[in-house]
Amino acid sequence: MQRVCISIVMVLVSAIAVFANVPAVQKKEYKSFQEPQQFVAANTSFQSSQKNAQLPVVAGYVEKVSLTFCGEKAPVSLEAKLDTGADSSSLHATAIKLDKQNSLVTFTYTDSRGVSRRITCPYVRITRIKKRPSGVHERPVIRVQLQIGDKKFDASVNLTDRTNFKYKMLVGRKELRQGMFIDSSRKHRLTSPSPK
Repeated sequence: MQRVCISIVMVLVSAIAVFANVPAVQKKEYKSFQEPQQFVAANTSFQSSQKNAQLPVVAGYVEKVSLTFCGEKAPVSLEAKLDTGADSSSLHATAIKLDKQNSLVTFTYTDSRGVSRRITCPYVRITRIKKRPSGVHERPVIRVQLQIGDKKFDASVNLTDRTNFKYKMLVGRKELRQGMFIDSSRKHRLTSPSPK
């Protein structure tokens, strides 16, 4: 009986101690509630300045782009269609010859002035595109440096004959994920890229 009484007394003492500290706990929580608000305000202004530095670019659905092929010093400029409906990017090329043993592709590229160049560079893979009615069409994929407005980045582009298309380059979603929004109502929202 004595042990039970001692246990009850200890529980009561613990309960009194807890309830006696309630105002202090509430006060402490209130104080700590004020501090995070100041931290959040400071952190938000820092984040907004970071976001401003990395804001997405709003481009038209057709833009003048700059393209540097592997091993080529001078970039070429051309009009490209920026197409969110296409997964990958394509570039017009003719007389495409593959050297699978050395993973090289040789192709002819004709710029906007009608000047043709024969280019040889490594390809990174062969992509298979379904085409009707002829089945599957294989296209070599090369790495290029692409510039749209002020954004400059490495891109993967497949080579194909786009003779029957208005635009000799199509920029797809994989490249547009570099921070580009497309305004489908306008062309040429951005300034033409200037090679650096």
